[in-house]
Amino acid sequence: MKPTLKTVVVLTAVWLGTMQSGAIASQAQPDASAALNALSSGYDAQARNEYSVSDVKQFIYHWFAGFDHQQAPAYFLKHIAEPVNMTYPGFPVRSKTDFLRWYKGVTDNIVWNSHAVRNLEVSGNQASGWQVSYTVQWKAKDKAGAQYDMDVQQKMTLVREGDLLKITRLDARVSDPSDMQSAGKAGRQDTHLTALMEAAGEGDAALVKDLLEKGANLFTLDPITGTSVLHFAAQGGNVEVMKVLIQNGGEAIINLPAASNSFTPLMVATWYQNPEMIRYLLTLEHINPLMKDQFGRTAAQFPTVANGQTELHPVDKEILAIYDEYFAKRNAYIEAKFESDGITPKHLPADVNLRIPHGTGRDYHTALLVASLVGDVELYDRLNGMGADITAQGEYMKAVVAHKAGYQGHAEIMRRIVQHPDFDKIKNAQGPTNGYTPLHDAIWHGHTETARILIDAGVDTSIVAWDGMTPLDLAKKLDYTDIVVLLEKAE
Repeated sequence: MKPTLKTVVVLTAVWLGTMQSGAIASQAQPDASAALNALSSGYDAQARNEYSVSDVKQFIYHWFAGFDHQQAPAYFLKHIAEPVNMTYPGFPVRSKTDFLRWYKGVTDNIVWNSHAVRNLEVSGNQASGWQVSYTVQWKAKDKAGAQYDMDVQQKMTLVREGDLLKITRLDARVSDPSDMQSAGKAGRQDTHLTALMEAAGEGDAALVKDLLEKGANLFTLDPITGTSVLHFAAQGGNVEVMKVLIQNGGEAIINLPAASNSFTPLMVATWYQNPEMIRYLLTLEHINPLMKDQFGRTAAQFPTVANGQTELHPVDKEILAIYDEYFAKRNAYIEAKFESDGITPKHLPADVNLRIPHGTGRDYHTALLVASLVGDVELYDRLNGMGADITAQGEYMKAVVAHKAGYQGHAEIMRRIVQHPDFDKIKNAQGPTNGYTPLHDAIWHGHTETARILIDAGVDTSIVAWDGMTPLDLAKKLDYTDIVVLLEKAE
């Protein structure tokens, strides 16, 4: 039987009422609900009241329609759960405040855009939440007149709270990264940079701090150039940004050379003519101003007269003056604090653990570390008698005295080390670079007697280094038969 006009009108009214009470609405519509109940009191209550896959799909289309019309932030905020984990390309969103910051980047730059949703798939239910995946074709035009056309792959997790669907997780990835890194950075070409690198380069100290608090990895390197976030901060020139990075552990990589050009952050600051950044970096305890780039230049040798010019730029003159003042003070410090050998402190025992400045060849070592490395028993005994710290680490390998003596095979020094009351604190110390213990180091270069001293002192012979080798494995690999026998007897 064909439906009458009256039937069509009634069904249409019911359908419209359903749409009004859909997932995107902030409140249910009482009249529509009453109409549904009046229509069929026997309809399944769960199906009537729980949201379905169709509701979720409707939400997705409404969500992107909001961006098409550049709706006010409140339109979106009511559909963002807290806590939330949303990741737009290069921009993590962990709160509604983060979303506002991201959306402001969009509204500040985009003058027109549209979103076409394709391949929309939904799984899950109201009890467990919904997993949604889809592709969005984003077309846009920014204030500079640049136009964009790209596909963005997105995955979203939704839950129902009251009458609202809310996003708990969203991951958005540009299908072709060369299109653009993010809508919030409209006009920026993809540079493979993290959000932290971008913020550091642009001098946004507040955003840098915020990203670090949310778990951004300070030690990630750019895969194209091998540069760290400290390099970008040095280029940007905002000292406050660099201070935030240093306060969060950045000094551990302050002398890191970039893979592409071997520039350190100090070299970058010099290259980009940022004198205040140079001044700050030179105050850091671990800075090494004498590191060289691939052409054999230190940072202080970077300023030169530009092609076509007859003299240095005024900023470069200022930079050279900064380095001149620094090295004058540094040389005066070394002369005042160390004997002519540049190793032994002049003022003992007060300075028994004094660090040797970077760039001397004994970078940030104590005199005891150097004595252990070169096998100077007399100096070792002198310093040891004054309470020198045997747990101190040197740069850059973070080795202790037992590593030094083991690596070089200084048996007499090692005998003294194993008798020290603090030996238990370092006897199994693993170097962070290779995971080698002092015993590994002794075995590595075939120092049988030094290895014997360590074994007799009760070191752990089963520790596995980063290459997967125990001391016995290493001895067998290098065919040190005498050491293999020692280790097998010790097991």
